[in-house]
Amino acid sequence: MNADQLLARNLLSALTNGGVEPYFQPIVSLDDGHVLGFEVLARWHDPVQGFISPEQFIPVADRFGLLDRLLDQLMRTAFLVAAEWPHHLFLGFNVSPTQLRNSELATRIAKAASDESFPLSRVHIEVTESGFIEDLTQPRRTLDRLISLGCVIAMDDFGTGYSSLTWLSTLPFSKIKVDASFVMAMCEHRQSRKIVAAVVALGHSLGLAVVAEGVETAQQADLLRGMGCKLAQGYLFGRPMPAHHVPDYLSAVVPPADDTELLVPMSLELRAHRLAEACESDAAAIAFMDPAGTVVASSTAFDKTMDVEKGAAAGRHIWELIGVTPDTIAELRANDLLDQEFPELEKSTANGSMARILIRPVKDESSELLGYSVEFNGSQNPNSAGVVS
Repeated sequence: MNADQLLARNLLSALTNGGVEPYFQPIVSLDDGHVLGFEVLARWHDPVQGFISPEQFIPVADRFGLLDRLLDQLMRTAFLVAAEWPHHLFLGFNVSPTQLRNSELATRIAKAASDESFPLSRVHIEVTESGFIEDLTQPRRTLDRLISLGCVIAMDDFGTGYSSLTWLSTLPFSKIKVDASFVMAMCEHRQSRKIVAAVVALGHSLGLAVVAEGVETAQQADLLRGMGCKLAQGYLFGRPMPAHHVPDYLSAVVPPADDTELLVPMSLELRAHRLAEACESDAAAIAFMDPAGTVVASSTAFDKTMDVEKGAAAGRHIWELIGVTPDTIAELRANDLLDQEFPELEKSTANGSMARILIRPVKDESSELLGYSVEFNGSQNPNSAGVVS
């Protein structure tokens, strides 16, 4: 038995006995320092060998077919502990090229989230472009499926490969992460600084959220703010930490709310019911869709505008009804991360008139994303049927 085989056997034992656990590294808003979410990282402390680096055991897990089990355990444990944290916080998970080519990946992620009652709208999947080089077909299907479930897709290590621009133009990313090697070299090397500034500008011009990785100094953070970068991750804001350290970390960086301003939380079910009631209108062409783009409720005027029977819009994907695509959902999620409004869409209808469409996020009192409102505004006559093309 060689060293890799022995490591694989020990890793399997660690996974069986809970020896590998998730650590959480914060991703913050550079504008105000608020924590937006965490990247979830695998950490293995062997009772005999001590800490074993992910750079050592992740390739072995990939080679010996243990990555799926590792991801599943990380997700389920992270979902369980994060259920008690503020509901606006997302969790980012790294998915390997091998896993991305597995047609069952999205189903397994959905099951893990469902079993732990964790909303997939809070799940961000991070991939590298090496997952697409050999074959684009199955990875694209996997990403589309994940988006339809409500997940956000991020390109990790941006700038280190050969064809990043190609993938940005063909795949439904909401977020790109600037590789730490460029960020850490910004202060000493002008070319690295120019590369980071160019990536930030490119990402924002494409409607993508941009996260700068590897931020370790205040000088680096100041440079990034000057470039217009909104999101960052690195030791300056927090090292990867075990789950039991997260509540104290959050209480230290987020000011406690004034007790007089606290609201009684409304359940997701009750909020969805209230939104459905709001859609019961003959005057406004409005609908509510979940984070994955499925219409949950729609007004009579909306159904008339869509030229469908009353109530028939519910249960259908929004892109079956109006001229948006699954990629639009990715853009919505990116705008939400950047705390920016989604621009009005102007679409032509079947009868030749123009309609302006407003799509806005709907959140509960704890800032958890419930879905989006879709409203026709302006010249479209709700009483004239016509599907937007």
